[in-house]
Amino acid sequence: MNNNTLQQQLAEAEQPVKNFMADLLEILGKKASNSQDPQLALSYFGAQLEIRLVSFDGDKNETGYEE
Repeated sequence: MNNNTLQQQLAEAEQPVKNFMADLLEILGKKASNSQDPQLALSYFGAQLEIRLVSFDGDKNETGYEE
């Protein structure tokens, strides 16, 4: 399964999945803005997952200006 397929599935997902993704982005964004590592660890059906925010549109660099 490639990245485009996953993006398409998220775009077509039911509202609870979209709410979950919005919650993840909010939590990770708050961690990043507080200079914490924007990462979460989850256990799901026996799998150990780590989700990390790499970038966010509109992020500001160290000088405070949008890139």
